Amino acid sequence: MFFMGNNISLLAIESNYLNRTIEVKVFGKYGFILLMFPSKSDEYEKETDGVIIDSVMNYVNNGIFRIAFVPMVANHIWNSNELIYEEKSTLHLNYNNFLIEELVPKFYEMAGSPTPIITLGCGEGGYFASNTFFRRPDVFWGMISIDGFFDIRFLCRGFWDENCYFNSPLDFLRNLTEEYWLTYLKARQNIYVLASLDNQVATTQSEYLQGVLKDKGIPGSFHTFDFQGSDGEKWANALNDFVIKGFIAI
Repeated sequence: MFFMGNNISLLAIESNYLNRTIEVKVFGKYGFILLMFPSKSDEYEKETDGVIIDSVMNYVNNGIFRIAFVPMVANHIWNSNELIYEEKSTLHLNYNNFLIEELVPKFYEMAGSPTPIITLGCGEGGYFASNTFFRRPDVFWGMISIDGFFDIRFLCRGFWDENCYFNSPLDFLRNLTEEYWLTYLKARQNIYVLASLDNQVATTQSEYLQGVLKDKGIPGSFHTFDFQGSDGEKWANALNDFVIKGFIAI
C-alpha cells in the first residue's frame, strides 16, 4: 500500500480476473469500510465522487469508517461500445469475481482481520453497490444506493443470459427461496435506498425493490429527497441526512 498523504493511501491489486492493475483509493485508516463505486465514469471524479467523499471526511478522519473507492472497467461494463453483449456479460462476471476473491481479501489484510464492508454508490454506482451486496450478503454487511436502479434489462437491450439474471436484483431477488441467502439478507440492518424526486427511474425502481424486499421479509430503509444543487451536492446531502447520522452500530 502506498500512502499519498492527507489520510489517503493507494492499494494496487494485480487482478487475474480483469488482466490489469486495479488501483483502489483508500480514505482513512480505521473503522469499517464503505466500498464506493464511481457514479458517472470508470474512475474517481472530483466534481461528483469527490464532493460526496469530502462531505463525510470528518467521520473518516475520526476513525468511524474508511472509504475504499474502487474503479469500474470498460465504461461501467454495459455501456462499452467496444464489446459485444456476450463479452459484457463475461466481463461483469469477472468483475464480480475480482471484488469477492481479490479485493475483499486485500481489505481483510489491510484491516488485520475480517472487517464489516458496506457498499456505496450513486447513479450507476448505486446499481453496482446494490448488486454487489445482494449477490453476496454473506460477505457484505449492507449497501447504500442513491439514485440507483436494480434492473439491468435496459442495459442488455434484448440480450439475456444467466449472468444478466444474477446481476439484476429485481429479477433474482423476486425468485429467491434459498434459506442460506435469505437468512443473511434478513439479518442485515444497513440497507439504504435513496431516490431523488426528480429522478423518475430511481423513484420507480426504489418502489419496486421496496415491494420485493417486503415480500421476502428483508429490512430496508427507503427515502426520497428533493435537494438542490449539482448531482454531487444532492447525493452528499442525501447520504449525510438519511444514512450517516443514523448508521446502526456495526
